[in-house]
Amino acid sequence: MGFGLFLGLLSICAPSVANAASASVPGLEVAYSLERATQGISISGNGRKFLSQRYSTTAAPQIVELLDDNSTVLYPNAEWNSYNSSNPKSNPRTTFVNVDGARLGPDGRYWVVDGGATGINGSAKLVGVNLTTNAVDKLYYLDDTKASDRGLDDVRFSASGEIGYLSDIAGALIVLNLTSGHNVRVLTNSTTAEALFPIMYNGTLVPGSDGLGSVSTAGLDQIEVSPDGTYLYYQPCNGGMHRIKTSYVDAVLTNDTMAATLGDYAEPFALTPSTGGTTIDADGNIYASDTNMLAIWKITPAGHCSILFHSEKLLWTDLMWITADKKLWLPASQMRPGGDGLMATGPNYIFTYPIDAGPSPIDHV
Repeated sequence: MGFGLFLGLLSICAPSVANAASASVPGLEVAYSLERATQGISISGNGRKFLSQRYSTTAAPQIVELLDDNSTVLYPNAEWNSYNSSNPKSNPRTTFVNVDGARLGPDGRYWVVDGGATGINGSAKLVGVNLTTNAVDKLYYLDDTKASDRGLDDVRFSASGEIGYLSDIAGALIVLNLTSGHNVRVLTNSTTAEALFPIMYNGTLVPGSDGLGSVSTAGLDQIEVSPDGTYLYYQPCNGGMHRIKTSYVDAVLTNDTMAATLGDYAEPFALTPSTGGTTIDADGNIYASDTNMLAIWKITPAGHCSILFHSEKLLWTDLMWITADKKLWLPASQMRPGGDGLMATGPNYIFTYPIDAGPSPIDHV
């Protein structure tokens, strides 16, 4: 279904901003102040905290565990975080080359999406870390499936935990059987997965890397699965969310006809903004960070949109998390995008904000 169908959603998806606050927001609290910009946070049931730290012009992306004394240690170990493109002995198959999405899955593993790098074989992969052994015990190489010139971005899982869904910002979805490793790239010709408009950031279009006047775009990026496992929600980075039944999505692994026509089954869901990251609660409400208005949106299972709050502190809030005490965790990565690189400067805060529900039962442990 085309982008034009979103126009009919304006009446239900134009956000209510009457209660949008300024930089001082009741309930918004600083949980951590960190030396390095943090893209995402995941918190296990027993309180272990894992951070993905991607945005820097001087340091390589890394995964760390945040300890009780507020220090960090490379996770799962220093070796996995040791990739160096200048070192011919550095192995992209057993190191993180370009960390992007990272989160705890319903199976209790910590899953890291390595977007990879063009021309580096073995760099694009999904890495599963066992939290009991703190060692990688699941590894899926995806260089042959992703687009050649763009990266993998994020991951979610089916209700059974047997299938992974990965976003490909070239404008596609990768469906992965976690038992066999078989995977299929779909929605490649669907406007629902394409970047039909540039990304907006803090009141302006994000500059591109192709010279003066160019702008930045990113296709299918944010994805969520409903708490009952029925729907997969997805959108390009510039917004415009669709949903599709997971039964149709899962069928592409065995049905070539469904794989070729999957986009025909997508439904327009919400006219969302340019978004850094999303998460979903146990009631099926989706939370999306608005990179343009520096706000957090709430989208109900019926597709109704509202703005929870606005704060100038929410500079490029990315991979959010929800805990059992009904708190929304908000890593404000401080990423200031532009054609000259991903500029991140402090202060680097992770915030919390109270909401009305805990985490989705199939989203993470």
